[in-house]
Amino acid sequence: MTNFTKNLLIAAAALLATAGMAGAQTIKAEVPFGFRVAGKAMPAGAYTVSASRLGGGSLVFRLSNDDSKHSVMTAPYARSSQKAGATDAWLAFQCSGEQCALAQITPGSGETYQVPQPKMSGEGTRLAVIHAVLLSAE
Repeated sequence: MTNFTKNLLIAAAALLATAGMAGAQTIKAEVPFGFRVAGKAMPAGAYTVSASRLGGGSLVFRLSNDDSKHSVMTAPYARSSQKAGATDAWLAFQCSGEQCALAQITPGSGETYQVPQPKMSGEGTRLAVIHAVLLSAE
């Protein structure tokens, strides 16, 4: 392999890594109730949600409680696009009675991500949507 070919491969890899991070968003939301995500109970409070890509390119979200500094990571299992030009950021929770679990993350990039959640049963299952503020679009 020539030096030119090696340099070309390195440049292509760097370009792909940069393109993968171009869509990363950081949002902030005030969640007025406790909820579950990734098997952990999280208290009500202010949260910073940031997206990043792992070495293999998989997207993960980190939810950090601004007061306690505790955080949890979750990986989405599905993605859908919003209508063109949609840049609203929000978190959606599936709730049943007093129990709520994070169901969707929309980081203001025009995409909505579904995250794993426990099964909710019983009467009165509802969706609670918390609007978020876009802090940065990297």
